[in-house]
Amino acid sequence: MKSFDGTLQERLHIPLARINRDLERIVLHDPDVSSRSIVALSVMDLIRAGGKRLRPIMTIVGSRFGSRPETDSVYQLAAMVEMVHAASLVHDDILDQAETRRGQPALHRKTGIYSAVHIGNYIMCRVMELASANGQEAEKYIHELASVTTTQLCLGEYQQMEQRFNLDIPLEAYWEKTRNKTALLMATCLQLGAKAADADPDVVDSLYRFGELLGMAFQIRDDIMDFTATAEELGKPAGTDLRNGHVTLPVMMAMKDEATASKLRQLLRPDASEAALDEAIELVRQSGGLEEALAVSHRFMKQAWDVTEQLSAFPAHADLRTLWSYFEARTY
Repeated sequence: MKSFDGTLQERLHIPLARINRDLERIVLHDPDVSSRSIVALSVMDLIRAGGKRLRPIMTIVGSRFGSRPETDSVYQLAAMVEMVHAASLVHDDILDQAETRRGQPALHRKTGIYSAVHIGNYIMCRVMELASANGQEAEKYIHELASVTTTQLCLGEYQQMEQRFNLDIPLEAYWEKTRNKTALLMATCLQLGAKAADADPDVVDSLYRFGELLGMAFQIRDDIMDFTATAEELGKPAGTDLRNGHVTLPVMMAMKDEATASKLRQLLRPDASEAALDEAIELVRQSGGLEEALAVSHRFMKQAWDVTEQLSAFPAHADLRTLWSYFEARTY
């Protein structure tokens, strides 16, 4: 992986403490939820577990392309999109039966599935409630945010669940699931930040496209890391995706070889033993599928770079290229 000097928030001069403070206020300022309740304590645990805060950072960068960058409203919006992401992870972990998240027990392992589902739902609804309560300034962005939360994210999770152990999944279905599950939220972050700062519509559209391309490359790299990274790096056991029957791009590329495809069909079944799954993971690692998937992620990154060149007249295009460099280091 290529190096990226310093942290992303430092390179972009974005105060992470302010984002974290706004995240905590979303829960602590809810008059209907006691600060000692399992809901509040669980959400605070999720917030304080950390994370890259990529999505709020992208929201703030998007605002720098408008005439009113980094207002209080922009930071509140940034906190909201991070909460949407957090809720999606809660549901994702339940569907994947994940044991850990960021090196800690997954929420549903601490509270039980029933409570975790409702906590994830609470986070989603709380974001919508806040957006409505903030009046016309936030009302303008509810449609985009609600569309991603209630449609694309949920649809992406359902598509992933429906396609478990389907080794004949069409490539287009993989792209659709990846857009819904990952890329569209990143695109929406840049879009909403730019809209909140009154950026020109053409610029908003370009930023959306940039975020979508980054998100596609990002998810492909995550799919690759499932085979290459350690449990410590992932914050969850390596090979989790394949063990859960998720057929990702590296597997699809590996199956271009008929002998590999035949063997994977024998190994990858809902009732497969751990030994069979271990063998399947190693087979993908040795197949060349990882390298082919990586090449695809690089093509998405090249297209994203072309978008930054289209926005070179804006001083903030340097921030966009910093974002690009961070993602490129991850997708190398």
